[in-house]
Amino acid sequence: MSINETYNTSDLPQASFLYASGIPLMGIARIDAKRCEFQFEGVEIIEGLLKDFASGRPVSVVPSRLLASHKHLKSLLWAQPCTN
Repeated sequence: MSINETYNTSDLPQASFLYASGIPLMGIARIDAKRCEFQFEGVEIIEGLLKDFASGRPVSVVPSRLLASHKHLKSLLWAQPCTN
């Protein structure tokens, strides 16, 4: 992934993990009538974080930060409709 690309995911737990890990959220976009996609800045460390998330191995994330990230992203979904 190059630095100028974004990483997009419609998976709220994955998005919460990335956001809690400090990856900048660029926006949220509608991908169909029922789903939206979180768009993250394509930074170099994102690939390693995605591997950590998918691995099932323990990772170091502050629980309160992860919960706050999840709540924040969920509130963004409800606060305004996704854009195209």
